[in-house]
Amino acid sequence: MKILCVCLSPTIQRTITFDSFNTGKVNRSQIWREDASGKALNAARVLNQLEPGSSVALCPVGNANAEHFMILASNDTNLYVTPIYIEGNTRECWTILDKTGKTTTEVISDELQNPLHIAGAEAELKLLEFVRKDMMVCDALLFAGSRPSNWSANICGRICDVAKKAGKTILADFRGEDLLTTLKVCTPDIIKLNETEFCQTFIGKSLSEDELVSEISKKSAELKNIIVVTRGTKDTLSADNGKAYRTPIENITAINTTGCGDTFDAGFLNNYLNNKDMESALKAGTHCAALNAQTIVPGSINL
Repeated sequence: MKILCVCLSPTIQRTITFDSFNTGKVNRSQIWREDASGKALNAARVLNQLEPGSSVALCPVGNANAEHFMILASNDTNLYVTPIYIEGNTRECWTILDKTGKTTTEVISDELQNPLHIAGAEAELKLLEFVRKDMMVCDALLFAGSRPSNWSANICGRICDVAKKAGKTILADFRGEDLLTTLKVCTPDIIKLNETEFCQTFIGKSLSEDELVSEISKKSAELKNIIVVTRGTKDTLSADNGKAYRTPIENITAINTTGCGDTFDAGFLNNYLNNKDMESALKAGTHCAALNAQTIVPGSINL
């Protein structure tokens, strides 16, 4: 099995651990680390932990700090990255772990949102060409993460359409207009969102528990696909062609929740491609997310 993971928002992620973090004061960390990260990169790392060599990540990398990002990627034995170099900086993210407060806080600097840093038609064509070539040898596309404004509004749909025309399974983990625009072109086999993302994208308002179950099933039946909605510490709700599922999370002590959704994506897709069983895939995704929450590394199941 081979999966292409596409990430338009790769990140240099710094995870910093404090015994106690207090705003407005000087805080000195006990532990810190850097990782090449981003939603689809996190998923790619986990896929390779589940099945070595099963995944490659494709992402744009800003020239200004590309060397540092690629060093981090090359030092990660579970991450294989194909870069497309563009102007600007790869974005940076700081994860603050407060051991006393038991909180995870993310601070993101979106350098690539700078309107002066346009990816350009050449970069988009190169990206699409890489996707076409990889779809010849891959079984699936995992496309996750936000689209920086320097990429054209229809790029998500164009990427998914390449995979769809190649007859490959698509897991889409992105929201809002990018998802709605993609659905006008093709329907991903699996759409994975969190509760807020699902409601904002398809409903426009928050829903009660019963309403959410109903709307997920209705949308899955309408699209004739799988929709999975993760909800943090609450049961995951999903539907396959309208058939509803409810999957409880595992009761664990979380250390770092960063990348749990991405890890779920990897566990779910890996299992689904191998078994074609919804309940088994949901349990696998849930278990991977639980393992990730117990490690300091964003997007990892290695405790």
